[in-house]
Amino acid sequence: MTGWSYENVGSETDALQIESITITPDPPQPGAELKGVIKGTVTREVVDGAYADVVVKLGLVKLLQKQFDLFAELKKEGSRWSLTADSGNGAPVAPGQVELRFDGRLPREIPRAKFTINVRAFTAEEEDLAGLNIRVDFLK
Repeated sequence: MTGWSYENVGSETDALQIESITITPDPPQPGAELKGVIKGTVTREVVDGAYADVVVKLGLVKLLQKQFDLFAELKKEGSRWSLTADSGNGAPVAPGQVELRFDGRLPREIPRAKFTINVRAFTAEEEDLAGLNIRVDFLK
């Protein structure tokens, strides 16, 4: 692997079908401004209460394990996340095309190592929303 990669580990029945993920710069660099875009299709309405469980690992060591309320993160003042959907920019998100954008600076202190980020997202009804495994290699 060079730089970064992602694996969509969601299923065909997930409420969000992820079509692509792009980042700039590619590959990501410690201390650099990072912009990302996740494009996909929402297949059924997603309402307030949807959340994501995120685990960040350095090798086998868990650095972070946290649950994020998806719409609360979007609404936070100074949020680095934004959502563009056929139905507007907030909850609920109706079926259709969506773009989830991220914009933020990576810390300069990121160790030269390989990281794994596992994301499992769920609807307010506890149904699968999406699943991703992201690998980032800062060794180079």
